[in-house]
Amino acid sequence: MKKIILVLIVLVFSIAKVEAQKMNRQKIKLLKTSFITDAIDLSPREAEQFWPIYNMYTDKIQDLKRSRDTDIQHTLKSNGGIDNVSEEDAQKTLDHMLSLEKQIGENNATMIKELNKIISAKKIIKLQRAEHDFNRQMLEEFGRRKRMQ
Repeated sequence: MKKIILVLIVLVFSIAKVEAQKMNRQKIKLLKTSFITDAIDLSPREAEQFWPIYNMYTDKIQDLKRSRDTDIQHTLKSNGGIDNVSEEDAQKTLDHMLSLEKQIGENNATMIKELNKIISAKKIIKLQRAEHDFNRQMLEEFGRRKRMQ
């Protein structure tokens, strides 16, 4: 009986943690949307066309980055660390990583071409700068919060 209660408690806390992480991701996405909209001064008509394309490609790019990182972590974990990875496995992982990097670049280029049909080249450059600035601010905030703990 005690084991069942303990398992239920662990399960409840695990679910709560996952939900909190989802809420944090959603909050960050909303902050990023607001930040970019302000930074590149999207009109309502532009925003209506911009966000579906931007979100689709950034989601694809994030999935590719997660896949790349997961592949590297899996290789390291399954071999007991980088020092135990065979040259053959390292080369396979590197080849897969390069393939994913190429896909990331292709998706980014396609997104820019699609967005250029909606917004000016100047706004696309502002977008690149806004993404960089937003990421920098997020890292600074994360560092600040870590130091406060």
